Amino acid sequence: MGGIDQDVLRTRLHDLEVEVPETTDGEMRLVVDTARASALLARLRDDRETSMHRLVDLTAIDRSGLAGQEVRFELVYRLHSPELNQRMRVHVPVEEAEAIVDSVVPIWPAADWLEREVFDLFGIRFRGHPDLRRILLEADFEGAPLRKDYPRQPNLALPKKEVER
Repeated sequence: MGGIDQDVLRTRLHDLEVEVPETTDGEMRLVVDTARASALLARLRDDRETSMHRLVDLTAIDRSGLAGQEVRFELVYRLHSPELNQRMRVHVPVEEAEAIVDSVVPIWPAADWLEREVFDLFGIRFRGHPDLRRILLEADFEGAPLRKDYPRQPNLALPKKEVER
């Protein structure tokens, strides 16, 4: 792996009950529940052994319909340590019934628009977000279009906006 040893990381994070599965793609992967996600992410940023100072991306996956999936959604935080030149993915399973997690805007201000995008397209809410509202779709849009159960509407035309001349 290079800079971060998986076994050492497992030991250091044992109190947060983090799963550190073996990877073959060279990018470390951690799995943690929603209750401990913020604490883990803050520790990954602040700990000199990991130094994950950059939130590269935040997205969600709708896992419904996949065999063996107990939880519908999964948040994926992609992190980078410029000091160690290491990348890491943190996966957070999110129950459909309680599709709400703590915001990481206090940890990485760049998460502001990324969380709004996930909220807009998947309907997952972020507790403590400073301005959680739609960012891509109209404010009165109903639904979450990247959910697998969102009804397909192939013939739906986009609204036409008048252009002032």
